[in-house]
Amino acid sequence: MNKKRILTISLCALMLTGCSGHNTSVSNGDSTLMTVGDTSYTKNDVYTLLKNTSGTSDGMTHIQSIIYNKEVGKTKAMKEEAEKQYESYTSASDDFEKQIKAQGYTKKTYINEVILPTIQADKLLDKYFQDNKKAIKKKYKPSMAIIIQCDSEKKANQALAELKKGTAQKDVISKYQSSDSNFSDSATLITTKTSGVPTRLVKTLYNQSNTGLVDEVFTSDDEDSNTAYVAILQTNSYSKLVSKLKDSLSSDSDLSSECMKYYLKKYNFEVHDQDIFDYLRSNNPEYLVNHPELAESSSKSSNS
Repeated sequence: MNKKRILTISLCALMLTGCSGHNTSVSNGDSTLMTVGDTSYTKNDVYTLLKNTSGTSDGMTHIQSIIYNKEVGKTKAMKEEAEKQYESYTSASDDFEKQIKAQGYTKKTYINEVILPTIQADKLLDKYFQDNKKAIKKKYKPSMAIIIQCDSEKKANQALAELKKGTAQKDVISKYQSSDSNFSDSATLITTKTSGVPTRLVKTLYNQSNTGLVDEVFTSDDEDSNTAYVAILQTNSYSKLVSKLKDSLSSDSDLSSECMKYYLKKYNFEVHDQDIFDYLRSNNPEYLVNHPELAESSSKSSNS
């Protein structure tokens, strides 16, 4: 029984509707597949072993591939990009092709099974930022703003007063910006992930209707800190910020997970093999999208 057959059955266990608590098996599972000494192994023995070792990960990889193909496809441009990436790898290392061959890949299979899915995943993320725009905006509250980080609330109020009076922005920043500030005189992407920025400042920038100076001072969320902030909103238009937002969050593993969860839910992903269900419950409960309570429970446990 080859790995492709195992993958197909594991995929069915992941995708098809059925009764919870069941375990998948193969047809004629009791027939002997091989004998080692006095011990015989049936088709079902081998299937169960492979399912429990790599069936879940192989199945999830195949399901991701189905989602990629449905949502972004494999365009000519993607294939050309994949070819260029492959050539860059071979140019960078004389041993590259030997290494992938040792792993069981040919040029064609490496491009199709490794490089193309990576390109598709990136394209899917682009699509996700549009498909789930409302939720992303609500979660990250993005804006672009110039932030003046001051050593005290008093200095922040002085900076605000000078800006309102018409003093040149660069002069105010030069005079009041803290020496250990996290900001410069250039606009910065501000989100709920931006460290050190007061929560109220993030929300105010996101909700402000007009660009320009925000007419208030924001004190640090840290009660032991004297730091205070003045902000000048450049834009909170999602269409203008989406590219920067994606780049900023690209290293956040939660984002990739949220993206996959969104499309798994869209396609009503379900698991009806108990072994696979238990594996995902322990390792990737977020993928059990019809059981959000399991992911919440896991999150609470890891934070406790």
